[in-house]
Amino acid sequence: MFYEIIFCMEKIVITGRANVGKSTLFNKIAKKRISIVENIPGITRDFVESKANFQDKVFKIIDTGGLTDSKEEISKAVKQKVLKLYEEAYKIIFLVDGKTGLMPEDKDVAKLLYPYKDKVYLVINKTDSKKANAYDFYELGFDNMIEISATHGTGVFELLEEITKDINPSEEEIKKDFVKLSLIGKPNSGKSSLLNAILKQDRVIVSNIAGTTRDAVDVEFSYKDRDFILVDTAGIRRAPSIEYGIEFFAVNRSLEAIEKSDVCALVIDATEGVSRQDMRLASLVSRKSKGLMIVLNKIDMVDNIEALKKHVEKKLEFVYFAPKLYVSAKNHTNVFSILDSAIDIYKEYSKPVKTSFVNRAVQKILEEYPQNSTKPIKIYYTAFSSKPPTIVLHTNKKDFWREDYLRFFEKKLREKLNLNYVPINIILKEHQKKEV
Repeated sequence: MFYEIIFCMEKIVITGRANVGKSTLFNKIAKKRISIVENIPGITRDFVESKANFQDKVFKIIDTGGLTDSKEEISKAVKQKVLKLYEEAYKIIFLVDGKTGLMPEDKDVAKLLYPYKDKVYLVINKTDSKKANAYDFYELGFDNMIEISATHGTGVFELLEEITKDINPSEEEIKKDFVKLSLIGKPNSGKSSLLNAILKQDRVIVSNIAGTTRDAVDVEFSYKDRDFILVDTAGIRRAPSIEYGIEFFAVNRSLEAIEKSDVCALVIDATEGVSRQDMRLASLVSRKSKGLMIVLNKIDMVDNIEALKKHVEKKLEFVYFAPKLYVSAKNHTNVFSILDSAIDIYKEYSKPVKTSFVNRAVQKILEEYPQNSTKPIKIYYTAFSSKPPTIVLHTNKKDFWREDYLRFFEKKLREKLNLNYVPINIILKEHQKKEV
């Protein structure tokens, strides 16, 4: 199939007012720390989803933004997304805080859930607290009530047993080779708009307010018979500009996303050009040996594209291998070139190369382009691995390799091995002579 969003599993949605422990419960069920957990209301905005497994039953668990009666643009956007999820959900976990007791905001959420009453489980969290009072919540009128402590895991097994009882155990899961593609960049470069344009739906909240995206949002889908995990990340500013709090956690999640990616699309606002922070991020991705593409967004607002291209080539010459794409999320111009480029990059990123072929390529470069030095370089043997492409050269003396020659050698090696779009790790090791 040319294009398909993967929605094959039953969806279990966690909902409730802000700061009742939704993200803690989500992480407990997903069995990994995905959603940001911090005692700050409103950290989760976009819904975060993960595959979960309980007693051989596979389902999708979804963490949602806290519902408020705020009239702010972002709060209204969160509410609209949550209401849509209620319709799609197989089961809904309505989480409340047993420690603080019944709040007016809980009643507001309950009203939204009444049309879906049959699939709602009222789950009272923090019941390990001495102040907990579960009886207050009976007046909400839901039949299914369960007491838990998401932090300590008390009652979570019983909750999962109940909400998954009608899900059939799955057959052994087929392992897929996903291309993990992360959209990274400064705040307001248009990452979320691009993700929505690629997916052809309003998957994540888009706003002109910097810092709208907080969690790293993963979406699985298929494109041209290739399985993707597309990740929208929070904008990354310079470290000195980041204060401890919501942005601190969001940026850390973005940096984690880079670590776990195969390919990173560095999204740059074409109307602003390449900034020093963009250059830092490109350098970071290259140092982490991840596949990289440069995505100039908002080209619909640029008059002189040729001048922009020259500017980009000059500023990002140090990552010359990274494809440069010129797109518009607003007009959907060239947005699928991001996926096409990711496929090309991933092929090289994961490409196996025979050691004998690497050996011949290395020797040929040394013969054709010897270093202009009285100290000859010798290579005894090599080793190659992929993801990322890494070449270990066992040489007579590491110090014989001048930095400028090593850069030249890398370019020639890239040509010989036909690795055009990915960084190459070259590791020099001094050959140890065996003692007789």
